[in-house]
Amino acid sequence: MKKKPAHVSYYRDVRGKVRWRFRRVRFPESQTTEAFGSEGWWAWYAAASNAQPIVIGASRVKPGSIHALGVAYYGSGDFLGLKPNTQRTYKGIFDRYRDKYGDNPVAMLEARHIRGQMDKMAATPAAANNMLKVLRAVMRFAVDRGFARADPTVGVRMLRYRSEGFHAWTEHEIEAFELKWPIGTSERLGFDLLLYTAQRSGDVRQMTVHQIRDGRVLVRQEKTGQLVDIPQHPNLQASLAARKIEHLALLTTKQGKPFTEKGFGNWVSKAAERAGLPHCSAHGLRKAAARRLAEAGCTVHEIMSITGHQSLKEVERYTREVARRGLADTAMNRIA
Repeated sequence: MKKKPAHVSYYRDVRGKVRWRFRRVRFPESQTTEAFGSEGWWAWYAAASNAQPIVIGASRVKPGSIHALGVAYYGSGDFLGLKPNTQRTYKGIFDRYRDKYGDNPVAMLEARHIRGQMDKMAATPAAANNMLKVLRAVMRFAVDRGFARADPTVGVRMLRYRSEGFHAWTEHEIEAFELKWPIGTSERLGFDLLLYTAQRSGDVRQMTVHQIRDGRVLVRQEKTGQLVDIPQHPNLQASLAARKIEHLALLTTKQGKPFTEKGFGNWVSKAAERAGLPHCSAHGLRKAAARRLAEAGCTVHEIMSITGHQSLKEVERYTREVARRGLADTAMNRIA
């Protein structure tokens, strides 16, 4: 017998007749008694393997409800085309929305309802704005697929608030961490990878030995897909040389397993806390690296070539702050 294609098996029924069965997770099961390898058999296999996937949960929700919209959205190309990290974020936010409003019909959702929902979240404006961002994506899908005639998020504005975001480590804080965690410790290697590559914690925690070669660091950023190719800083080279890497991943847990997203952030925060820096985080080191580059006189585009930022707005803030501080020093020196 020729080699069977994927997801196919066979058995004999009570009459001894050979029956072929197609089984694949989330796909409808199909059977045939066509002779294996015949034209009819291959036609059956093509139809079974190209069938529409079964959408999990579709049978348990009310048609036209926000719950039903969520089930359809999660099985769509709109959602599956997002990066895995973005998928997790969007699903977490929209699932919380469904927990509150899932039984309501999508067609009845209006802008006034969303504004009211955001008002209830006024104490956490960033969360309210993230909810609106996800709703906009989902409602565009809803209009395209006939769940709603109009997009209820049109005209709904983000809540205004001021936030400095993650704290950028100061030079004193960097020195304090280095004193607590000398070169050769895993905490110091994680710290140096964050500070001297200026990459997001999600990219640093997944770095492998293959990304560190020929005196350079290569990163395909998870969030943007941007390829970053930067030279290794001497301090990072010293830190890598002092630490024996026994796994494919540069940074692992005590059990030798890769860090989870949340686990890595907690690990860095706990190391900072033990150094007397409870307010410092992994992302704050990326901001500190950008600040250092600005202080060294790097242009916005030079900084972006290191950090991988695709928008000038965030990077320009670092250069403006540094320039403002320099201008203040010059001004005071003139009247000193």
